[in-house]
Amino acid sequence: MELIGVNIGGTTTTVVRGDERGNVYERAAFPTERERGEDALFAEIAAAVGALKRDQSVAVGVAVGGPCDAHRGVVISAPHLPFRDFPLAARLSAECGLPVRLHHDAAACALAEWRWGPDAGSAGLAYLTCGTGFGVGLVLDGKPRYGSSGHSPEIGHVRYRDDGPDIFEKPGCFEGFSSATALALLAKERDPSDLGRLLPKEIAERALRGDPLASEIVRENQHAVGAACALLADLLVLDVIVLGSLARYLGMAWIAGVQQAFAREALPANVAHCRIRGSIADVQDLSGLAAAIDAAP
Repeated sequence: MELIGVNIGGTTTTVVRGDERGNVYERAAFPTERERGEDALFAEIAAAVGALKRDQSVAVGVAVGGPCDAHRGVVISAPHLPFRDFPLAARLSAECGLPVRLHHDAAACALAEWRWGPDAGSAGLAYLTCGTGFGVGLVLDGKPRYGSSGHSPEIGHVRYRDDGPDIFEKPGCFEGFSSATALALLAKERDPSDLGRLLPKEIAERALRGDPLASEIVRENQHAVGAACALLADLLVLDVIVLGSLARYLGMAWIAGVQQAFAREALPANVAHCRIRGSIADVQDLSGLAAAIDAAP
């Protein structure tokens, strides 16, 4: 069964052609560039889907970062994207002539991990994006978790501390400490003339080289991510929590720090039962394919 998968990220949009076994045959990528507007971005996505579509292609899946109504296929108001109440699934289906299923990107990544990752088939799996934003996707008993409104669960907006970077007009929320973007936000607060001018990846690289302030910021980030994992594991009694972008940037040392913070914060039974690991290498490319399976006839 041949599928088309789309992942619309805050920085880059990717479109792949693959199948239900998680094989990727072709890939195209281009800058998202939210400032050009929703019609221009949609047109490039539709053109890329059209270029990869074959006669045997049966469905398209779209993973999109930010608030969406997955039931109606509408992107509501993604902060890093130009779409506002945009009926993306219906418009893309009309353009390419195939059924289209839209998922929140974290839910789509969770589905990809549940289908093709080392914990495939887990009863309770969470995926934390740890990227431009800090989103969570849940697959519980084989199904992505959405509310009756079609909205995905939200953890980035949850209050973590009384102070901190101002995200969502809510200083102290998890996203201000746990995302990759948070590294830069925290650096601007602590050292605006030096670290505060760097990109998150550059701050991470400085931490790996032993820079004291960069290392302190990364440790603060690790503790926040570990606390978020503990909250999810204690509430939902999960089997596995998968960590996204920061795990790829910073590797096993960062994951180990998250695991240690999780062990301090979560109930002992959940610490013993719940595995925390980094994502599979191509999870973002596979996220759109995982969504497409839900659209396949």
